Amino acid sequence: MKKIGGLSEIIQDYDYYIFDIWGVIHDGSKLYPNALETLSYLRKNHKKICFLSNAPRRASKVESILNKFGINNQLYDFVLSSGESTFAELKDNQDNDYKNFGKKYFYIGPEKDLDLLEGLFYQKVDELDKADFVLNTGFDNDNSTIHEKLPLAIQASKFRLPMLCVNPDLIVVKQNGEEMICAGALAIEYKKLGGDVHYHGKPFKRVYEMVLEKFSMPNKDSFLAIGDGLETDIKGANDFKINNVLVSGGILAKELKINFWQDANEILLKKVFDKYNIFPNYIISNLKI
Repeated sequence: MKKIGGLSEIIQDYDYYIFDIWGVIHDGSKLYPNALETLSYLRKNHKKICFLSNAPRRASKVESILNKFGINNQLYDFVLSSGESTFAELKDNQDNDYKNFGKKYFYIGPEKDLDLLEGLFYQKVDELDKADFVLNTGFDNDNSTIHEKLPLAIQASKFRLPMLCVNPDLIVVKQNGEEMICAGALAIEYKKLGGDVHYHGKPFKRVYEMVLEKFSMPNKDSFLAIGDGLETDIKGANDFKINNVLVSGGILAKELKINFWQDANEILLKKVFDKYNIFPNYIISNLKI
């Protein structure tokens, strides 16, 4: 592990960059300082860039949000979201006569992500006893708690319905330190109830395979993954044998007792890495050149 002051210190070693979005590029409300400058710098140095996000929505919607923040499609090659991965699997399931999951699903999540399966021929049902599976995209509001959706998960477990978790993240964090709960937290509770959970997104192998496919299968040694989640971004990259950078001022900021722009104490860092048994190749406080 090595602390770096900016990506310019290691830019010569990598040609392909896999960026997390929330906690690295923006926090849902505003860009992180230096994010736009850093992406522009990489593009000027002819680097390939993709955004790999655990957002539970189609990639086109993620692209629209990036564009609102001033991140236009000249600054990256493509976006791959966990929602896009879910859509692809369910399309394959549909094309194969619904062999893995049935046609009817019960939706748990906010209204804004109701359109995830638009264009497919699945049927949303409002009664759990009529569903073949549960589609879990998360919670309704920024201040939601697990209790908002837990009763539905408890009911679903009684029918032994498989759950598709479209966002494995447990939380995301704003620049001011405010935390918001994600679909992965409900999936954990569902597993505790004996439920069968199928995850899409980081840290699971399939999304990294999809990234390589979209980049026409370059050597893994030429990739660098950048994210703030130890259990998603860093674990996923480690498991897939891709070098990586932990942005310490994101999800871990509270645990490390820092603000997003501050360097973490090395002793605290070591304790956190030992606790999770996950170790990045590089550490940076926030995205910068």
